[in-house]
Amino acid sequence: MSRLVTLALLSFPVMALPQEIILEKLQVTATREERREEEIPAGVYTVTEDEIETKPGVGTYELLQGISGVQATTRNGGYDVRLIIRGGGLKAPYAVREINILLDGVPITDPDGLTRLDFIDTQLLEQIDIVKGPNSTLYGANSAGGVVNFITVSPFKFQGFKIKAGYGSYNTYMFNVLYGGNIKGKLFYNFSTSYKKSDSWREWNEFESFKNTLKLGYTPDPDSTLEMTLNFSRADLQLPGYLTKEEFEEDPTQQTSSPWRKSGRYSSIVFWSGKYERHISKDLKLKSILYLQRWTHYHPVTARIVTGGSYVGGTDTQISYKHRLFGREAELITGIQIRYDHYDSKRYAYKYCKLTNGYDLCTNSSRTNKIEYVISDETGELADKQKNRNLMWGVFAQETVRPTKRSIVDLGIRFDQVVFDLKKDIYIDFAWGRNYYEETNENISRKKTFNAVSPRVGVTYKLLPVLNAYATISTGFQTPQDNEVLTNPDLEPAKITNYEIGLKGSDKRRFYFSTAFFYSLVKDEIVYTILENGERTYMNAGETEKKGFEFDGKLRIFGPLVVGGAYSYFDFRYKDFVEYLTGRTVVAYDRSGNKLPYIPQYMYSLYLQWWSKEGLRFRVDTTTWGPYYVDNANTEKYSGYEFVTTLTLGYGKGDKAAIYLDVNNVFDKKYAATYEKDIRGNTRIYPAPPRTYTVRVSYMF
Repeated sequence: MSRLVTLALLSFPVMALPQEIILEKLQVTATREERREEEIPAGVYTVTEDEIETKPGVGTYELLQGISGVQATTRNGGYDVRLIIRGGGLKAPYAVREINILLDGVPITDPDGLTRLDFIDTQLLEQIDIVKGPNSTLYGANSAGGVVNFITVSPFKFQGFKIKAGYGSYNTYMFNVLYGGNIKGKLFYNFSTSYKKSDSWREWNEFESFKNTLKLGYTPDPDSTLEMTLNFSRADLQLPGYLTKEEFEEDPTQQTSSPWRKSGRYSSIVFWSGKYERHISKDLKLKSILYLQRWTHYHPVTARIVTGGSYVGGTDTQISYKHRLFGREAELITGIQIRYDHYDSKRYAYKYCKLTNGYDLCTNSSRTNKIEYVISDETGELADKQKNRNLMWGVFAQETVRPTKRSIVDLGIRFDQVVFDLKKDIYIDFAWGRNYYEETNENISRKKTFNAVSPRVGVTYKLLPVLNAYATISTGFQTPQDNEVLTNPDLEPAKITNYEIGLKGSDKRRFYFSTAFFYSLVKDEIVYTILENGERTYMNAGETEKKGFEFDGKLRIFGPLVVGGAYSYFDFRYKDFVEYLTGRTVVAYDRSGNKLPYIPQYMYSLYLQWWSKEGLRFRVDTTTWGPYYVDNANTEKYSGYEFVTTLTLGYGKGDKAAIYLDVNNVFDKKYAATYEKDIRGNTRIYPAPPRTYTVRVSYMF
């Protein structure tokens, strides 16, 4: 019977496929060793170099759209991304949280779980590995939502000179130069510089970024490689803020009416990493990574202007050993990870404000002379100083054995420890809800240590030559972030257990699909409430239950014509959660049984693509999110994210040259990237971009 099914799949009526189109995918991130997707016992998706080429290259979020289980949007345009995988990352007001982010396999997530994507250059990306669901066994704490590895051009791979340029709506400019070569076949190098700028479609939303990357690769002998990356980035982004429902309906391009209408994020980052790989013997291999990141920022936000920055450094070293276990092929991967964050910041009050009694210094506000809005993003008096010293370390081991020719079993375990040492001195406080600054003298010190053991087991079985089944039990460990610990020292880390089964299939050139059914139970999930003034407060929910189904697939119709899509179904509920809302009195509301906000009931995307190696290229895709609740109380649903369509049309000459026209939001739909409600029922809408156009060209010399 299985032979008949296989013959039926392989005899699907299609024409001969050009050699360059490959639907099979390889990924290294999910298991720390290269493996075909269908042999990985987890929900994964690999955005290949060919897929990256078919998508607009303005922002990271555009490359992550249309993947099951993944919600990728932007609240503020530019390089800003709100990334959620299976609910992980939901509580992030900015940047990425609860998802472990790697750049070329190097961790760029801070020990407390925060990641800035400011310095990822989308013009250099050649693959994105996505692992969905908790993956703390291999990648440690703060991988509750999954792992994403952004893989850029290797110095060993690219040799030549390539230019990319683009121009689009609202004076959007893009430019990239990449040059690579080698010296006597031993020392390889590439250098890249990228520039992006846009006036943007909203008021107070200009952005500009400048990135330089140098990569060196050296092969001292046939068994060893050394690789070094040095990156400098500057990224400036004005944050236009949320709108009320009335403002959104009237004009979604306007700036926020919030008092803090001069918000922004202006950062500089220097990143260095060194990687060493050596085949010690035929069966023994060493991989070691050292890295250091220095970032600083000027960050006007609600009631404060944050300055300062951090040194983040660490190591990730692993050894893989191929051997035989009970007479069968096996491989042991074991290693240690250490990350340290040395953070110092000063926060200032805004300098000039419109007060109820006229224009004045913001710190001259009072109970009877309140702040209406800020005039500029200049710093006023020092409000507080903060020092964070955060350490994360972990040891792990995973044994992979092939009991039969058709089966693979992964067994893993890890121990993690995360240590917070936080100090904050406050001189000027802000009276939330009453809109004035007041002098104070408060010293806060927090020392917290969290420990966790994270086991995992996964099994893959080949049902047919083109069809695999898998089952896995994985765990995750999510600590609070440092500022959350300062706000609520009683927060406990969230602990996730995920049960998952699925089917995966591919015959390399005709079809590809992946399905997953998962059930996750989260204890002490860290959730947020939006206060009336816009501030977020964090607390533990007793238990959260997450059930879902995911499908990704593509089918080649004939030649380079491919149809594909993704579908996700989510049922994420608070199983046990009492929400405490503060005001003149503290009121407790039982939210047990309610659905998590911002998680749609379903999502789906469809695309049709003709991508010829020589000649015409086009891709059209459309994405819909089902309705989602806008608050923990489940008082209202939002369902305006429907059939958002993107079109790319172009012409290419192999890898030599290409020109593209990108049209985002083809039907110019007015919809919300994020729709929220605070504790008083006030709406907070972050509008999504209208229809925009971009022309891109590339040429290889």
